[in-house]
Amino acid sequence: MSFKIIFWYWWALAAVLLVFEMMLPGVVFMFLAIGALASGFVLLIVSDLSLEFQLLIFAVVSVASAVGLRRSLRRLQSIDGPPNTLNARGDAMIGRTFVLDSPILNGRGRVNLGDGSWSISGPDMVRGAKVRVKAVNGTELLVEPAP
Repeated sequence: MSFKIIFWYWWALAAVLLVFEMMLPGVVFMFLAIGALASGFVLLIVSDLSLEFQLLIFAVVSVASAVGLRRSLRRLQSIDGPPNTLNARGDAMIGRTFVLDSPILNGRGRVNLGDGSWSISGPDMVRGAKVRVKAVNGTELLVEPAP
């Protein structure tokens, strides 16, 4: 009794690989799924194909899809958007303008922004003056008079 691979076995393998792709990081399983789909299509057309040739098709198409689609995937991942400041709250403040709720004396002060209180440094200014954040030094905002 011999075991014969049927085309839909390859398609079932492709489906399992796509599930792995959704569950695990990286994109390697997608390339393997493309190779399995191609092997299944070739086996559907040529039903008496040897297992060695099926595995060769699987390997060649998987590698070719990885090489061919790599550039497209990089382009999709590097779409320009707003800078990621999720873990850099100070960097998100650069360029913002706000009104001082306490004066800056001797180059130092504090300001409440959102849900936090920030140390600020800049030229001496009175309470109510408009300032713009020009840089961040650790947890201190460097401010200048706003135009």
